[in-house]
Amino acid sequence: MSRRPRLPTLNWLRTFESAARHMSFTTAAAELNLTQAAVSQQIKLLEHYLCQPLFQRMPRGLQLTAAGNAYLPKVKDALDRLGMATQEVFGQVKEQRVRVRVSGAFGLWLMPRLTDFKQRFPHIELRISRVQWVPEVRVEDYDLEIRWGPGVWSEPEVTQLTYGQLQPTCAPALLEGDHPLDCLANLRQHRLIHLSGTLSGWSDWFRMAGLPPEQLGSGDQIDSSDFCQMATVAGMGVMLGLDFLTEDDVTKGNLVRPFDLSIPSAENYYLIKPQREDLSPAAQQFAAWLQESIAG
Repeated sequence: MSRRPRLPTLNWLRTFESAARHMSFTTAAAELNLTQAAVSQQIKLLEHYLCQPLFQRMPRGLQLTAAGNAYLPKVKDALDRLGMATQEVFGQVKEQRVRVRVSGAFGLWLMPRLTDFKQRFPHIELRISRVQWVPEVRVEDYDLEIRWGPGVWSEPEVTQLTYGQLQPTCAPALLEGDHPLDCLANLRQHRLIHLSGTLSGWSDWFRMAGLPPEQLGSGDQIDSSDFCQMATVAGMGVMLGLDFLTEDDVTKGNLVRPFDLSIPSAENYYLIKPQREDLSPAAQQFAAWLQESIAG
């Protein structure tokens, strides 16, 4: 039995095809979500494997060598065939699946509402993973991301979902007792819960309320909104709650807002499309449902 010839790594071939199509390592890097150095390294590895230079590095750009010019249409054809074969066998499954990365506490709002999505779109399979911060991940590992932050990122499409207000929020029990939260003066008698790493916080609210900063105290530092909210529901202290996340607990009576003053949040939730390709029909339906549900 004859053995099949060993093939170059697929990533090398994809990088070669992109660089040759654009005649630019920089443009290929942007298309493939790589650094220019990574593109250059992969081309060098492919050339070393083939024992042939594929590009001539010219003072003002790139030029294919004779070998590179002959190799390009064959590589492109092979990649196209592989793509069509994958779509033919697995495309329907992929189009009915949505992989969503959810930042931090957004799940407090999202998870109770997913039943509505599944009732409306029972054929769509959801794969949801939670992240607290924004790590370095491969964009091909997910279709959409719901991210908390200031909204300034490099992804090809960023849509603002919320326009939050921050307002003191506490358990109903804190409205009673020796120092009920019925006036600003009594706020100094209660522990403040601080959400770590945010652009807006208690100091901003105190400034707006005209309260001296020395009343802030040290309080407790917690690095996730959902943990802050759980601690507040348990009566641990007073948090500066984002109205979007606390609304459900306020409606249920688990939380109250003792003071009317609120400040706009410098950070909000955004819907991120990480890849430049078109969204699958399932991802489009999820994105539309999400924006409709938040607006409604």
